[in-house]
Amino acid sequence: MFRSLLLAAALAPALPAVPAFAGEDAAVRARATMGAVDLLSIARAGSSLPANDGSSILYRVSQADWKKNHAVTELWSVDTASGKPRRMLADGGTDAAWSPDGRTIAFVDRRDEDKASQIYLLPADGGEARKLTTLRTAPADLVWSGDGKSIYFLANLPDGKELAARKKERDDMVAFESPGARRALWKADLATGKAEKIVSGDFEVRGFDISADGGVLLYRRATSRLLDDQAASELWVRVNGDKGNGADRRLTDNDYQEMGARLAPDGRSALFRANARDGHYGTFNANLFVVDLATGKIRELADGPPWAIEEALWSADSRSIYFTAQEGVRTGLYAVPAAGGRWRKLAGGDSVISSIALSRDGRMLTYTERSALQPEEVLRLDPRSPRPVRVTHLNDGIAERYRLPRQEAIHWTAPDGQALEGLVTYPLDYVPGHAYPMIVQSHGGPRSADQFNVFAYGRFLPLLAARGVLVLSVNYRGGTGYGDTFLQGMNAGYFRHADKDVLSGVDELVRRGMADPDRLGMMGWSAGGHMTARLETVTDRFKAAVVGAGAVDWPSMYLGSDTRWQRKEWFVTPPYGTTARRDLYQDYSPLAAVDKVTTPTLILAGAQDERVPSAQSVMYYRALSALGVDTALYLAPREPHNFRELRHRLFQINVQMDWFSARVFGGTYEAEKAPASGKGEDAAETDAAFTGAPAE
Repeated sequence: MFRSLLLAAALAPALPAVPAFAGEDAAVRARATMGAVDLLSIARAGSSLPANDGSSILYRVSQADWKKNHAVTELWSVDTASGKPRRMLADGGTDAAWSPDGRTIAFVDRRDEDKASQIYLLPADGGEARKLTTLRTAPADLVWSGDGKSIYFLANLPDGKELAARKKERDDMVAFESPGARRALWKADLATGKAEKIVSGDFEVRGFDISADGGVLLYRRATSRLLDDQAASELWVRVNGDKGNGADRRLTDNDYQEMGARLAPDGRSALFRANARDGHYGTFNANLFVVDLATGKIRELADGPPWAIEEALWSADSRSIYFTAQEGVRTGLYAVPAAGGRWRKLAGGDSVISSIALSRDGRMLTYTERSALQPEEVLRLDPRSPRPVRVTHLNDGIAERYRLPRQEAIHWTAPDGQALEGLVTYPLDYVPGHAYPMIVQSHGGPRSADQFNVFAYGRFLPLLAARGVLVLSVNYRGGTGYGDTFLQGMNAGYFRHADKDVLSGVDELVRRGMADPDRLGMMGWSAGGHMTARLETVTDRFKAAVVGAGAVDWPSMYLGSDTRWQRKEWFVTPPYGTTARRDLYQDYSPLAAVDKVTTPTLILAGAQDERVPSAQSVMYYRALSALGVDTALYLAPREPHNFRELRHRLFQINVQMDWFSARVFGGTYEAEKAPASGKGEDAAETDAAFTGAPAE
């Protein structure tokens, strides 16, 4: 697994030496500092899935393949008893699912002869995969039936003959945002491979769950696949057998989206998450709800703490619900009685837990965890007596190979009395009492938060720390995990508090003597880009800025983006019409105050971005250029909102490090080059990295 890392270490440029702090021994100082290629080449685990009896665990490993210019995803399994791992698929294969007997793995892949992705079946003990289906559209979200005789999945309805013929001739003009091919629920027979539609119509099936006996089907129906139409989606249920006639029945009727809906194993109720309170959508952190399938009555379960619930699933006996909750800079794993009552913590600390899954017998819960000390790894525990056990060991010893920066939570109070939290990432050789150059990094979303993690490529924290730079991330008002009032801090005024919160964090670190007020820089992507552009219109204290995929003109952003729903809350009205609150759009658009900007500004964006259209970046660049501000713009070809290609990501790091080196923390930066080969020269090294058993 470390082939890419070893190659990257050889290619990484030397960084200027910085003095070691007192007490650091020679062995620590001799470790390598992490470069851009090292950071991009870290192997990361994700999306684990235990077999029904917990005897084995499937998981994915993502790592850089420089020859292919993207991250490849491998499918692995590990025997729970021995801890011995085995690579099942070297590249490709999505939506993996265990058969009920644990002997077969279903996955989705598109191989040379396939016109569309198909469902393949792979023996769990090894061997060649065989193709099950011959579908005309790609399947997703595979779920085995309880009897093991069929597989349920979602896929678009294929084009009719007339439309297919038109497309073949490139006579393919259709109305903008027209429904197009509808997504339906299908079932493939394991004996014949034949697929039949189970749920379809003039609507989109956006998610589903089915009971183990096949008697109860739950699905979410939406009018379209557009993001802004998801609030209008509803849950539907189909009950077969002695107590039901098989007719579909609408279960919910509200103005919010039921996210992550799952059936209870006893078939009597379902859980979901929603940004709702008192039966209606609002600017609320996502909470946990249970709906009775017979009556449609909905109960809110985990209300109380100021958290945002991110995932949830049932216990095997339907008596409890396990969930992850984001609490500011951390995300923990919890359990709560399904009937309501006191919640309890199962796992978590200064870390972020995600991708939870449970074996059907209920005795093994697996999840992914990352921290400031460790990239993503898979862990397991028995929820009845939780004691986490590491399953994967992709990056064991990373702190012995590299000098990694220390990261910790920081707390202070804004001038208006609001308690705030953020993260500080220290220079490698931090000496208390010394003021360092500082880069302020603002999180995206904005409905999110900065959390423990020094391994995100877009933040390149190890590189900044190696150059003696302090980094501050502020969880500003409008973000999640600090209660609903905090989340509502952007309503009726996007920058009512948020930019002031960030500046108060800067003031706090300057007051503590940690940050040099004459050597400040700032950066952010998406909502972090909005924030960075805003800050340089209200202060000139920063020596350089990087605006990544940022919005600078809110009226055009509102109508040009692929989503608008939360922006109605920020600006009260749409930007058009006689009653529009144009004052809010004007006051909070950086472009409206661009003549105040003097900060040298680098601008980056994806050329194919629909979330924050690249026209926003082009407008800002042209305005800054016309005003004589030091600026540059790079639009990454083929890229959406977040870059996917490795060389674009490498350029993204290199150009920002160079920009800040020249303007904030001094010196020169030698851009790193992409490795000439793919994942390394010795294929055996990847397998060798997985031979160790998990530590208890």
